[in-house]
Amino acid sequence: MDFSDIYQRMKFEAYEISADERTQLTDYLKSAESISHAESHAGLLVSSEPTPENIVLVRKFLARHVEDYTRSAAVTGLYRIWKQGDTSDIEDLLDLLALWSVETRHNTSIVAIGCAFLLMHRLQDRRLSLALGRLLETLHEAVMQDNDLAVGLFIHACWSAYDNWAQINRQRRAHFDAIEEALPIYWDRQKYLLEPIN
Repeated sequence: MDFSDIYQRMKFEAYEISADERTQLTDYLKSAESISHAESHAGLLVSSEPTPENIVLVRKFLARHVEDYTRSAAVTGLYRIWKQGDTSDIEDLLDLLALWSVETRHNTSIVAIGCAFLLMHRLQDRRLSLALGRLLETLHEAVMQDNDLAVGLFIHACWSAYDNWAQINRQRRAHFDAIEEALPIYWDRQKYLLEPIN
Protein backbone atom coordinates (compact mmCIF):
# COMPACT_ATOMS: atom_id res chain seq x y z
CA MET A 1 0.00 0.00 0.00
CA ASP A 2 1.50 3.32 -1.11
CA PHE A 3 0.90 5.69 1.82
CA SER A 4 2.83 8.49 0.09
CA ASP A 5 0.44 8.40 -2.86
CA ILE A 6 -2.59 8.44 -0.56
CA TYR A 7 -1.14 11.34 1.44
CA GLN A 8 -0.50 13.39 -1.72
CA ARG A 9 -4.01 12.68 -2.99
CA MET A 10 -5.53 13.66 0.36
CA LYS A 11 -3.45 16.83 0.40
CA PHE A 12 -4.03 18.00 -3.18
CA GLU A 13 -7.13 16.21 -4.46
CA ALA A 14 -9.43 16.16 -1.38
CA TYR A 15 -9.21 12.37 -1.51
CA GLU A 16 -11.01 10.52 1.29
CA ILE A 17 -9.33 7.37 2.52
CA SER A 18 -11.55 4.28 2.36
CA ALA A 19 -12.42 2.08 5.32
CA ASP A 20 -10.34 -0.74 3.84
CA GLU A 21 -7.32 1.54 3.36
CA ARG A 22 -7.73 2.82 6.91
CA THR A 23 -7.75 -0.74 8.26
CA GLN A 24 -4.62 -1.60 6.27
CA LEU A 25 -2.93 1.54 7.54
CA THR A 26 -3.78 0.84 11.17
CA ASP A 27 -2.60 -2.76 10.88
CA TYR A 28 0.66 -1.59 9.33
CA LEU A 29 1.31 1.04 12.00
CA LYS A 30 0.65 -1.55 14.70
CA SER A 31 3.24 -3.89 13.19
CA ALA A 32 6.72 -4.11 14.68
CA GLU A 33 8.52 -3.23 11.44
CA SER A 34 6.70 0.09 10.99
CA ILE A 35 8.99 1.88 13.48
CA SER A 36 12.06 1.31 11.31
CA HIS A 37 10.71 2.21 7.87
CA ALA A 38 10.81 5.73 6.44
CA GLU A 39 7.56 4.94 4.57
CA SER A 40 5.79 5.12 7.92
CA HIS A 41 6.23 8.92 7.77
CA ALA A 42 3.47 9.26 5.15
CA GLY A 43 1.39 6.62 6.89
CA LEU A 44 1.40 8.62 10.11
CA LEU A 45 0.38 11.79 8.28
CA VAL A 46 -2.54 9.90 6.72
CA SER A 47 -3.72 8.76 10.17
CA SER A 48 -7.19 10.17 10.49
CA GLU A 49 -8.97 11.17 13.68
CA PRO A 50 -7.30 11.77 17.07
CA THR A 51 -9.20 9.01 18.81
CA PRO A 52 -7.66 7.74 22.05
CA GLU A 53 -6.60 4.55 20.24
CA ASN A 54 -4.96 6.48 17.40
CA ILE A 55 -3.17 8.82 19.80
CA VAL A 56 -1.72 5.87 21.72
CA LEU A 57 -0.71 4.26 18.43
CA VAL A 58 1.07 7.38 17.11
CA ARG A 59 2.78 8.05 20.46
CA LYS A 60 4.75 4.83 20.14
CA PHE A 61 6.58 6.48 17.24
CA LEU A 62 8.10 9.09 19.58
CA ALA A 63 10.38 6.43 21.05
CA ARG A 64 14.16 6.78 20.72
CA HIS A 65 14.61 3.65 18.60
CA VAL A 66 12.17 4.79 15.90
CA GLU A 67 13.57 5.89 12.52
CA ASP A 68 14.08 9.68 12.62
CA TYR A 69 12.01 10.71 9.59
CA THR A 70 9.12 8.58 10.86
CA ARG A 71 9.41 10.02 14.39
CA SER A 72 9.21 13.54 12.96
CA ALA A 73 5.86 12.67 11.33
CA ALA A 74 4.53 11.50 14.69
CA VAL A 75 5.50 14.86 16.21
CA THR A 76 3.78 16.71 13.35
CA GLY A 77 0.67 14.57 13.65
CA LEU A 78 0.31 14.86 17.40
CA TYR A 79 1.07 18.54 17.90
CA ARG A 80 0.48 20.38 14.63
CA ILE A 81 -2.36 18.39 13.06
CA TRP A 82 -4.16 16.92 16.08
CA LYS A 83 -3.28 19.86 18.34
CA GLN A 84 -2.52 17.75 21.41
CA GLY A 85 -1.49 19.78 24.44
CA ASP A 86 -1.80 17.87 27.69
CA THR A 87 0.87 18.03 30.39
CA SER A 88 2.39 14.81 29.05
CA ASP A 89 2.58 16.36 25.57
CA ILE A 90 4.53 19.34 26.92
CA GLU A 91 6.89 16.99 28.73
CA ASP A 92 7.39 14.95 25.55
CA LEU A 93 8.21 18.09 23.58
CA LEU A 94 10.65 19.28 26.26
CA ASP A 95 12.38 15.89 26.06
CA LEU A 96 12.56 16.12 22.27
CA LEU A 97 14.06 19.63 22.41
CA ALA A 98 16.71 18.50 24.87
CA LEU A 99 18.04 15.94 22.37
CA TRP A 100 18.84 18.47 19.61
CA SER A 101 22.54 17.57 19.57
CA VAL A 102 21.93 13.94 18.56
CA GLU A 103 22.68 13.99 14.84
CA THR A 104 20.50 10.98 14.06
CA ARG A 105 17.48 12.91 15.39
CA HIS A 106 17.84 15.96 13.12
CA ASN A 107 14.42 15.69 11.42
CA THR A 108 12.72 15.22 14.78
CA SER A 109 14.52 18.24 16.24
CA ILE A 110 13.48 20.48 13.34
CA VAL A 111 9.81 19.51 13.67
CA ALA A 112 9.84 19.59 17.49
CA ILE A 113 11.18 23.17 17.51
CA GLY A 114 8.38 24.36 15.24
CA CYS A 115 5.71 22.52 17.21
CA ALA A 116 7.09 23.84 20.51
CA PHE A 117 6.75 27.45 19.35
CA LEU A 118 3.25 26.68 18.08
CA LEU A 119 2.14 25.13 21.39
CA MET A 120 3.88 27.81 23.43
CA HIS A 121 1.60 30.42 21.88
CA ARG A 122 -1.51 28.27 21.69
CA LEU A 123 -1.30 27.19 25.34
CA GLN A 124 0.59 30.23 26.68
CA ASP A 125 2.96 27.69 28.22
CA ARG A 126 5.89 29.29 30.01
CA ARG A 127 7.79 26.03 30.41
CA LEU A 128 8.04 25.80 26.64
CA SER A 129 8.95 29.49 26.42
CA LEU A 130 11.76 29.04 28.94
CA ALA A 131 13.02 25.88 27.21
CA LEU A 132 12.96 27.55 23.80
CA GLY A 133 14.81 30.58 25.14
CA ARG A 134 17.50 28.32 26.57
CA LEU A 135 17.63 26.32 23.35
CA LEU A 136 18.17 29.47 21.28
CA GLU A 137 21.05 30.47 23.57
CA THR A 138 22.57 26.98 23.50
CA LEU A 139 22.32 26.76 19.72
CA HIS A 140 23.87 30.21 19.35
CA GLU A 141 26.81 29.17 21.54
CA ALA A 142 27.24 26.03 19.43
CA VAL A 143 27.11 28.07 16.22
CA MET A 144 29.87 30.32 17.58
CA GLN A 145 31.95 27.16 18.11
CA ASP A 146 31.44 26.14 14.45
CA ASN A 147 29.07 23.28 15.24
CA ASP A 148 27.68 22.43 11.80
CA LEU A 149 24.67 20.57 13.20
CA ALA A 150 23.66 23.59 15.26
CA VAL A 151 23.70 26.04 12.36
CA GLY A 152 20.64 24.68 10.57
CA LEU A 153 18.76 24.18 13.82
CA PHE A 154 19.60 27.72 14.96
CA ILE A 155 18.35 29.25 11.72
CA HIS A 156 15.20 27.14 11.85
CA ALA A 157 14.56 28.00 15.50
CA CYS A 158 14.90 31.72 14.79
CA TRP A 159 12.62 31.42 11.77
CA SER A 160 10.05 29.44 13.81
CA ALA A 161 10.17 32.06 16.54
CA TYR A 162 9.50 34.84 14.04
CA ASP A 163 6.94 32.95 11.94
CA ASN A 164 4.72 31.96 14.86
CA TRP A 165 4.91 35.48 16.27
CA ALA A 166 4.08 36.98 12.86
CA GLN A 167 1.02 34.78 12.41
CA ILE A 168 -0.36 35.61 15.85
CA ASN A 169 0.28 39.33 15.47
CA ARG A 170 -0.85 39.46 11.83
CA GLN A 171 2.51 40.61 10.62
CA ARG A 172 4.13 39.84 7.29
CA ARG A 173 5.52 36.33 7.19
CA ALA A 174 8.96 35.84 5.70
CA HIS A 175 11.16 32.85 5.03
CA PHE A 176 14.89 32.96 5.59
CA ASP A 177 17.66 30.40 5.61
CA ALA A 178 20.81 32.39 6.28
CA ILE A 179 22.58 32.96 9.58
CA GLU A 180 22.72 36.71 8.87
CA GLU A 181 18.92 36.80 8.75
CA ALA A 182 18.53 34.66 11.87
CA LEU A 183 20.79 36.69 14.13
CA PRO A 184 18.52 39.79 14.43
CA ILE A 185 15.73 37.47 15.63
CA TYR A 186 18.09 35.93 18.16
CA TRP A 187 19.26 39.29 19.55
CA ASP A 188 15.63 40.32 20.00
CA ARG A 189 14.53 36.81 21.07
CA GLN A 190 12.50 37.84 24.14
CA LYS A 191 10.05 39.56 21.79
CA TYR A 192 9.18 36.17 20.32
CA LEU A 193 8.82 34.36 23.64
CA LEU A 194 6.27 34.75 26.41
CA GLU A 195 6.70 37.45 28.99
CA PRO A 196 8.48 35.99 32.03
CA ILE A 197 6.69 35.98 35.37
CA ASN A 198 8.59 38.18 37.80
